[in-house]
Amino acid sequence: MQKNYRQSGVGMLDAAPGTYMVHAYFDDNQVDLVKANVIGWQVGQDRRLTPLVMDPRAVDEDGWVIQHPDGRIEADDGRNWPSEEAWLHAERRERRNAA
Repeated sequence: MQKNYRQSGVGMLDAAPGTYMVHAYFDDNQVDLVKANVIGWQVGQDRRLTPLVMDPRAVDEDGWVIQHPDGRIEADDGRNWPSEEAWLHAERRERRNAA
């Protein structure tokens, strides 16, 4: 069996139904939005929450962005937006500025 060196959590919480991890992929003016169901939250020893999804690599690779059931969008670095549209607008602006 392969060893896992990832720090373990101290607890878990259920995620509210309708909670999704979201990724936006931009191609010219088109956006492809991919959503994965968040089934729970792992509570770390430092009290940070990590979303639990079916593919654990989704959290490890790029950080995460969550869409809550009320439509709010929240990133792992503390940024947040009131809606999906506001988040996508900010992402487009950030990509234009980086180009």
